[in-house]
Amino acid sequence: MELNKFIDELFKRGKEEGFSDMEVYYIDSDSFEVNIYNQEVDKYNVNKNKGLSLRAIYEGRIGYAYTEKFDEEDIEFLIKNAKNNALETQTDVIPEFYSGGQYRELEMDINVDIDTKKKIEDAMYMERRAKEYDSRIDSVNYCLIDTGKGRRKIVNTRGLNLEEESGVSVAYIAVVAKDKDDVKSGSSFKVTSNYNNIDFEKLVKEACDEAINSLGAESIPSGKYKVILRRDAAATLLATFSSIFSGDAVQKGFSLLKGKIGKKIASDKITILDDPFLKDAPSSCFFDDEGVETYTKEVIKDGVLKTYLYDIKSAKKDGVKSTGNGFKASYKSPVVVSPTNMYIVKGTLDYEEAIKRQERAIIITSLQGLHSGANPVSGDFSLAAEGYLVENGSITKPVEQITIAGNFYKLLEDVEEVLSDFELALPSGMGSYGSPSIIIKELNVSGK
Repeated sequence: MELNKFIDELFKRGKEEGFSDMEVYYIDSDSFEVNIYNQEVDKYNVNKNKGLSLRAIYEGRIGYAYTEKFDEEDIEFLIKNAKNNALETQTDVIPEFYSGGQYRELEMDINVDIDTKKKIEDAMYMERRAKEYDSRIDSVNYCLIDTGKGRRKIVNTRGLNLEEESGVSVAYIAVVAKDKDDVKSGSSFKVTSNYNNIDFEKLVKEACDEAINSLGAESIPSGKYKVILRRDAAATLLATFSSIFSGDAVQKGFSLLKGKIGKKIASDKITILDDPFLKDAPSSCFFDDEGVETYTKEVIKDGVLKTYLYDIKSAKKDGVKSTGNGFKASYKSPVVVSPTNMYIVKGTLDYEEAIKRQERAIIITSLQGLHSGANPVSGDFSLAAEGYLVENGSITKPVEQITIAGNFYKLLEDVEEVLSDFELALPSGMGSYGSPSIIIKELNVSGK
């Protein structure tokens, strides 16, 4: 059945069954992935997906159901399952759907419809150039190109009818450098809405340089060190602790930011935005998955906490309006609070110049153990790390087998400088995260 007709029939039957309000969330997507190994296609996937979920209010409670088919019998399936689910649901907030607002146009340069042959050739080119780059490049573990485009649509019985298209291209390369028995890895990636923005030569250089420059790494004595958290590591750490800004997490006691709106919680250097209109970012959108209009908001401005992020339910609990941050991991998933594009606003100091100004510091380039070594509630973290030692304004040696420990809330307070080298991290899960490199007054480092 044609989609709009299916939705009309679904709403008609739902009203007959006693639903007071209904909302449909629909997605369809196409994705392509190729991975090259030794100049041959090692992995090749082409997928088409579509699905529809129904949220329906029955006797003051909300029920859910979903389907991947759009036939007459699927309407009855959705009605039955949504009603049964509603009868089993308990909620402390009367559910409601959004009727619409003032929506800002999203300017996106989407171009992912690239010939398959070209994408395979580009991936092969990356692998070939990496192996030619330096004799110490021993192998290329991953050489991946991934493109996808999609459409999402939200329609409800309160008059909401929204639709949006999206597209993303990802290029990723991971290499291994070897010098006798010393083996090190390096990687680089690009995420963009326009495939033509990918500079494959730059990705190869970044990955190979990272691996080669890490050869000869060793641990350093334990102690307190000034730390330059490189942009990719900083973005990863922000993503790990981003839930502390969720209004839902604050209400449930999973964040220490309760009652901190309008108060200083970070260094004057720190401004954090949630920006759904960031250009060339994978999570940009003009409405969230509840149909609420999105807007750019300062979560922290000059160190002061300005707002939490809300979906409709958590906003209602606090007596405020949703910030347009209600999202689903998939059409089958419930709505949760999530950022769009959350990032630390860049400063003006150049990365290389910042290094020259350091008498003694550690540059942290990667963090491991984020799932087990970081506590988003308390803010505490203890993470394995790698990077470089800086002495008298120069990088003197690569560093490994160290652990950095601290507290994210304290780290925000101890930021001395925010640099100008902004970058979005590789997407994982919901939302996108970015940061420039940041200089932290000191962190505990455990080494040899």
